[in-house]
Amino acid sequence: MPHDQPQNHDQPQNKERLLIKGAYLMTQDDKLGNVVGDVLVADGRIVEVGRNLHDDRARVIDGTGSAVLPGFIDTHRHNWQGALRNLGPAWTYQEYRSQVQIGLGQHFDPQDVHIGNLAADLLSLDAGVTTVRDESHISNSPEHSDAAIAAHWESGIRAVFDHGWPSTEAEQWQFGSGRTHPADIRRIRDKVLFDDSARVTLNAMLRGPELSTADVSAQDIRLARELGLRISMHVGLGEWGAEQQAIRQLAETGLLASDMTFIHCCTSTDEELRMLAAHGATASVAGALEVFMPGLGQPATNRLLAAGVRPSLSVDTETIVSGDMFGVMRTTLAYQQLILAGAAGPMDRAPDLPTFDAADLLSFATVEGARAAGIDDRTGSLTPGKEADLIMIRLDHANTLPATDVAATIVAGGHAGNVDLVVVAGAVLKENGVLKAGDAVFHEAAASRDRLFHAAGLPLPA
Repeated sequence: MPHDQPQNHDQPQNKERLLIKGAYLMTQDDKLGNVVGDVLVADGRIVEVGRNLHDDRARVIDGTGSAVLPGFIDTHRHNWQGALRNLGPAWTYQEYRSQVQIGLGQHFDPQDVHIGNLAADLLSLDAGVTTVRDESHISNSPEHSDAAIAAHWESGIRAVFDHGWPSTEAEQWQFGSGRTHPADIRRIRDKVLFDDSARVTLNAMLRGPELSTADVSAQDIRLARELGLRISMHVGLGEWGAEQQAIRQLAETGLLASDMTFIHCCTSTDEELRMLAAHGATASVAGALEVFMPGLGQPATNRLLAAGVRPSLSVDTETIVSGDMFGVMRTTLAYQQLILAGAAGPMDRAPDLPTFDAADLLSFATVEGARAAGIDDRTGSLTPGKEADLIMIRLDHANTLPATDVAATIVAGGHAGNVDLVVVAGAVLKENGVLKAGDAVFHEAAASRDRLFHAAGLPLPA
């Protein structure tokens, strides 16, 4: 498709009328709570949640022995790296930047971006992630961005495409960069992702004062707000983040606002987190990545709670960690236990930090993710009237029985194989544990990886 043409590939004919019966419903809706009951889906939306529902026109799905909950929402993933997964689980932050962003990113062509995004989307769906906020710092050309967006339409996932900067000349775009945000975001807003109610929508991934300068950051923020876009921003990245204090800079210049999601916040100060909360901004914790990757700092989950922020959760990059939310939830919880054991990082020395449990983690991974992405009016809970983004997790598998505490069972023991059903906007994308697409894509992902390694002059692993 030419990059100056509108894109909208929703397929309403795929939206089914469904009645899920007898499941344990974890609605993430404060009024509905958790209940054994039924969910009726029609025209892509949740019509009714209750007990003993009947609908002669709906296809009935037996939910006995299963939990139904909103689909997981990943508020920060670099989807373009989907064909490079599991390359460096022991990499430091600098090694990741050198190997992937600087070393491989410059060699991506639009087809590589399309395959990477598609592979990331399909793995996400298989593991129950129904929405991804795609932090796309592979905007090497308009064609690269359009390829990324096209993959989201093709996969069927709900996506918030966060337009970022190029990975060509990557070192010139980060850490003190004087370059303003790529102008192509205007074209995308005007001609490609102009409908904020669509399944694929647009946000702005900005570098902020931590990765650019105060003046550039101000210009970029004004541009995003002129275009009516929410903003994401990486902050609190290791020693550099502690030195720059990006959230403080934004607060002092009057730019901090509720349309912002701050990613990581590992070395953001407690005062900065309170500023974030006071302005109604949101946060995304990449708990697994932050624990695995030396150089970023530690997950700020408990400190965010202390500041009054219920965070969302995210994978970040599949080159380091698994692309599912089960691992993110488990690792985030494990780091909290290190805090309680007195073995945590230097930012977590306060003795009275609030704690969270498995039920909180499911909330972080669903409704709080919707709030951070600015789509909580249409997804994130099993609320009648919202779009039907939901998953069904089997509780009668060997690894989940006897499911004494359902939330704890999902968080402590769940995996993608337990995800029996995935529905996005009423379309069934996984059923009976089988994803409805993917085999060919994963073969193409391997070919893309081989081409990229060859272009970068890197030897393929044995």
